[in-house]
Amino acid sequence: MRTYLCVCGQPVFFNNSVCIPCGRAVGFDPDSREMRTLDLTEEGVHQQALAEVATKRGFFRRAPRPVIPQRYRFCANLNACACNWLIPADADPATLCPSCATTRVIPDLSQPGNPERWTKLESAKRRLLFTLLDHGLWGPGNRVKSSVPMVFDFLQNLPGQAPVMTGHDMGVITLNVQEADDDVREKTRLEMREPYRSLLGHFRHESGHHYWDVLIDGSPWLAEYRSLFGDETADYSLALQRNYSEGPPPGWDQNHISAYASSHPWEDWAETWAHWLHMSDTLETADSAECHSNIVQPKIDPTLLCAEGQEPTPEIKAFCERVSHWVALTTLVNELTRSMGQPDAYPFVCSGPVLKKLFFIDRVVNAG
Repeated sequence: MRTYLCVCGQPVFFNNSVCIPCGRAVGFDPDSREMRTLDLTEEGVHQQALAEVATKRGFFRRAPRPVIPQRYRFCANLNACACNWLIPADADPATLCPSCATTRVIPDLSQPGNPERWTKLESAKRRLLFTLLDHGLWGPGNRVKSSVPMVFDFLQNLPGQAPVMTGHDMGVITLNVQEADDDVREKTRLEMREPYRSLLGHFRHESGHHYWDVLIDGSPWLAEYRSLFGDETADYSLALQRNYSEGPPPGWDQNHISAYASSHPWEDWAETWAHWLHMSDTLETADSAECHSNIVQPKIDPTLLCAEGQEPTPEIKAFCERVSHWVALTTLVNELTRSMGQPDAYPFVCSGPVLKKLFFIDRVVNAG
C-alpha cells in the first residue's frame, strides 16, 4: 500500500476521507489509483484541489496535478460504511463505487454490531481490491477477462439454519460477518491451531480460488500448476475431512506455506496466492515509505527456481532479490512486534518448494 500526501504536505492514508491536520476532504480515485485532495464546489460535488500534491511514491516527493481538475462525488456508502472511494461527479448520488458494487449481500444493519462488522469487512475488501487493481487483475485496466465476476456475500448465522461457511463458489465469495469480531476470530484461530487469521487474509485467500478459476483452469498454465501444487481433481471434500480429523501430514512445512495448504492442491494455491499478495503489498508499503532494513538480507539461490541445466534469467534474479528484501523486512517487523510484546506479524517460513510456487504465481500474474 502506498502512502500519499495532502496538498497541505501532511500524509494521508488509504482509508482516510479527511486530512486531519487541514480538514480538507480526501478520497481514493480507482481510475488513477491515487488519493485526491478535494475542495467542495457544490452540494455533494468535490473538485480536485488546485495545488501541487504528492505522487504515488514516497512521503515527500511532489508533482503538479493536471491543469484541468477532476470533479468527483464520494461513494454513496461514505456514511454507511466509511467508504472513501470516489465516483464521477455526474453520477447519481446513490451510485456505489466499484468496490462497494461488488457486494451483493450485506448483513442486517438493524442488528447490534452489524454496522461495525460491515464497515470492517468493506475496509478489508477495499485493500484487497486495491492490490488487485494495481496488478491489472480487477477494475479499470483489468487485463484478465472472465465471464464470471468476483462478488461478495456478507452473511450471518441465523437461528435454525446451518452456520455460514466462509468460502468461494463460481465467483461468489461468502464471508461470515462474525469474522469481523476480534474475539470470535481469535477463538476460531486457536481452535483451528492457526498462527494467523485476519479479515484481509480471508479476502486474499478466497480471491485465490476465484483467480485459480480465471487464470489456471483450462489454461496453458495447468500442467505446470499440477507439477508444483498437485492434481486438483483429487476428492476435495474427502481431503478436507481428512485434514480436519487427522491434521496435516508430517513434514508439511517442507513443501507448503501453511498446514492448511497441505490439505488439497486448491487450498495450496489459495494459501500461496494470499501470501504472494501479502508480500506484494508489504514490499510496496516499505518502498513507498522508503523503509529499508539493516538486517542482513538472506541470499536466495536463484538456481532453486531454475529447471535442470537452466541459467538464472533476469526475471528469476529479480524475484529472488524481492524475496530477500521481503525476508529481511518481515524479520525486522517480527522483531518490532516482539519488542511490543505481541505475536509475530508474519509467523511463516518460505521453503524452497514454496518459493517455486510463489514464483509461479508471480509469472502468471505478470503474464496477464
